[in-house]
Formats: sequence, structure tokens, C-alpha cells
Amino acid sequence: MREVPVIEPELYTQTNPTLRFLARDSKDPIIALVYWLGVTSPSREPSFYDAMQRFGPLMQLILPDECPGVFVNRSAVLRAQDLGLVKRLIFKDWSSLDVRYTGPCSDLYFT
Repeated sequence: MREVPVIEPELYTQTNPTLRFLARDSKDPIIALVYWLGVTSPSREPSFYDAMQRFGPLMQLILPDECPGVFVNRSAVLRAQDLGLVKRLIFKDWSSLDVRYTGPCSDLYFT
């Protein structure tokens, strides 16, 4: 019997979803967690490497607690707020993600 892929219900209504960011699954680092604009729960890809190839180029950033980083789609970022060493990325769906970054906020999104 062949495996049927899991399709996230929130993606049914989106014809062309936009990637927010990729992260590694903490329980199985080979798996990619794929976060989409407008979708609250991530979908899963069986290969982090393949997901990076498919969605690249992406910007690698470190999370504030120095856990493994995330790979952000800069075109999904609306703006960034400077909170000192931590920057808050505000995505186009108004969700946010805090990352460690010492450079200017303007580096984190397209103007």
C-alpha cells in the first residue's frame, strides 16, 4: 500500500501560498517545518535539504534562545522592529518572529 501525503487543511483555500520561513523539526532534524503566510500551523517536508533547495534563496537567522536557526523568506517580511540585539520580524500576515541580529533592520526585508 502506498503512503498518502498529509495535506494541511489550511492550505486548501490557498492556491499559491507564500513561504514565511523554514525551521528544522527539533525531534527529527532531517524534517523541515514549513511556515506559510496566513497559516497558523506549519506543514512538514520529509527533507530539510530538499525544502531549502525548493524555496531558496532564504536568509538564515538565529533565534533569541540560540536554538537552531530559521531560514526566512525576505519577501514575506513587511518590516522589522529593533529591540536591541533582538529584531522582531513582522510578516505580511501580521504574524511575527523574534531573531538575534546585530545589523540594521533594513537588511531583513525588501523596501
